[in-house]
Amino acid sequence: MISRRAALELAGAGLAVGAGFIAGRQTAAPPAPPVPVAEPAPALPTEVKLSPEAARNFRLETAIVERRPLARSIRVTGMVALNELRLAHINPLARGRIQVMEVTVGQRVRAGQRLAILDALDLAEARHQLASAQAALRQANAETATARAALQRGQDLVRGGALAQSELDRRRSDMARAEAAVQTRTVEAEHWREMLERYSPALRSQPAGGEAGSQSVSLAAASPEDARGAILAPFDGTILTIGATPGELVDTNREIFALADLGIMWVQADVPERDLGALRLGAAASIAVEAYPGRRFPGVVAYVADQLDARTGTAKVRCEIANPDGALKANMFAVVEIAAPLGRDGVVVPGAAVQSVDGAAVVFVRLDETRFGRRDVRLGLSAAGVTEVIEGLAAGQVVATEGSFRLKAMLLGSRFAAED
Repeated sequence: MISRRAALELAGAGLAVGAGFIAGRQTAAPPAPPVPVAEPAPALPTEVKLSPEAARNFRLETAIVERRPLARSIRVTGMVALNELRLAHINPLARGRIQVMEVTVGQRVRAGQRLAILDALDLAEARHQLASAQAALRQANAETATARAALQRGQDLVRGGALAQSELDRRRSDMARAEAAVQTRTVEAEHWREMLERYSPALRSQPAGGEAGSQSVSLAAASPEDARGAILAPFDGTILTIGATPGELVDTNREIFALADLGIMWVQADVPERDLGALRLGAAASIAVEAYPGRRFPGVVAYVADQLDARTGTAKVRCEIANPDGALKANMFAVVEIAAPLGRDGVVVPGAAVQSVDGAAVVFVRLDETRFGRRDVRLGLSAAGVTEVIEGLAAGQVVATEGSFRLKAMLLGSRFAAED
């Protein structure tokens, strides 16, 4: 016998089968709704034409497509530092008291500019020693002239038989001693003159025994109060620190100024061992810092360390980076990109010349002053602000760079106009 539950299940199945038959005819299931077919987007034009007004207002920049050696980019981190070859720690050349400070921290100075005036104690001594040496030199010259005249008279007397030969020999000896004394006094005077020149280069243009300008050292003055020396800048640069104030007594081991040339900065980067084989001295480098988004500072690789850091497996690489406007500051964190040659040539364009249209790379080639042609391109490597173009361009063509996005906007705008 069939259970009640089984009978109900069979009855339900019969109703489901019977629902497919009406009046002895089998009925079909309702058809599925049709799938809409998307219409293809209108084809993009191959050329963008600008009105004369747009050509003036867009301010498009262009560049010539080049074929040149390719390089990949080694990207590492680094730290901005002062150029140690253009960093001076300035000490006074003589003991003395600071009379006047003529510069302030942060001030730009020129080579030879006076930074401070020093009442130099050693300078007064050198000045007096020079004056004594010059007086002794004048005396030696006078004695030489006298000995020369005596020798000449003796030679005349010997020829006339009025003077013994021994007396002539004595006068000749006196003449030799007088000339030697002149040489000795000349060396002494030059020694003390060189000492004074260290304190004041202005003396180099003064004649022996002359008087220098009152703003540096006065050789004619007899009082120590006039022994004034100038501390000068050795090169163009910026004052970083000042280590003394007017009235202080300083000696030669006291740093008075720190001066740096900020026109060229160093960037110390850590490069992994795997990339060292591709590095070359003089290779192009550039850095980016957080303070100036979108700006890159160009430079070159100046030094690669001879040993690796055992802990990190990296080598120190120093790049010299141009800093004409002083934007880079010491201890800034930097992202460094170094060009590593690949050993082959390629066609390249500036990165700004490449635009993306419908997922494809596009470059706009200038046809004339108001017309640009769209060129679909296939790209290769990108490094140091340029992109390799494998297909679609030839060297010598002129392409739009900065502002090419405006041409892209006009190109897509023509599609929207067609759809309307």
